[in-house]
Amino acid sequence: MERITEPMIEEIASVVAVDDGGVWVETRRRSACGHCDSASVCGVSALAKLFGEGRNRLRIADPAGLRLGDRVVIGIPDGTLVRASLIAYLLPVIALVAAAAIGTALHLAEGAVALFGLAGLGSGLWLGGRITGGVAGRERYRPTLIRRAGEPGGIRLADIHSPIET
Repeated sequence: MERITEPMIEEIASVVAVDDGGVWVETRRRSACGHCDSASVCGVSALAKLFGEGRNRLRIADPAGLRLGDRVVIGIPDGTLVRASLIAYLLPVIALVAAAAIGTALHLAEGAVALFGLAGLGSGLWLGGRITGGVAGRERYRPTLIRRAGEPGGIRLADIHSPIET
């Protein structure tokens, strides 16, 4: 396994299947809801309970010769996750608001402004797909194997930050 040099968002996963050149791993989908003081009255917490905790399954490359049942740490670079989130969530909303604003500036009727907004949303989703590379670009957003769970490795804070001088 190669040395990790950038901050990663890590998750522990279990190997559930092994195939040629890769493994299928499964992670537990968790919600942060239910752990704060407002959980009993929070709508987001209620939705999290409704959908429950599930499992995510994905295929990763296996340069380490993993076996069925192995627990591993997988990760994705922080910057990649932030960029993907901005493109997936913020870009379509900005396009929706901008298109609706254009419709309003043109003094269109409410229905037409709403249609402009929907067209903007669709355009933002389409543009997001183009920016990320669509289906062909998915590989760059795929988590990678960092190490077997329980093994030392990955990133140490000393690798990222220089010491603070006093």
